[in-house]
Amino acid sequence: MNVLRRMLCSIGLHAGQWFLPGSRCESQRVCTVCGKLSEKVRHSWTEFAYVAAGGCEQVRRCERCSATESRPEHDWGPWFYTNMEFSAPQAHRCRRCHQTEKTIYTMR
Repeated sequence: MNVLRRMLCSIGLHAGQWFLPGSRCESQRVCTVCGKLSEKVRHSWTEFAYVAAGGCEQVRRCERCSATESRPEHDWGPWFYTNMEFSAPQAHRCRRCHQTEKTIYTMR
């Protein structure tokens, strides 16, 4: 059995329990077979929430280490043609921040 465990360690499959050494999100593990120290980061994120009422920027925070992560989350309206020309581009507008996004000219 010990030979099998050493073979698993040689291909990177180490054994041992993960633990959190402090208040940070870096987990550590010491392999019980070869003694190698492994580290990984695993955050405990809250739900994304909008920063401002009229904006589309969302932020979430790690409950353990207070790290933040942000993303834009638009509420796009329906697509529409910008004019009546034959090869008119299409556009849609965000209902929250009123940002407009257009396509390239299309052939209808």
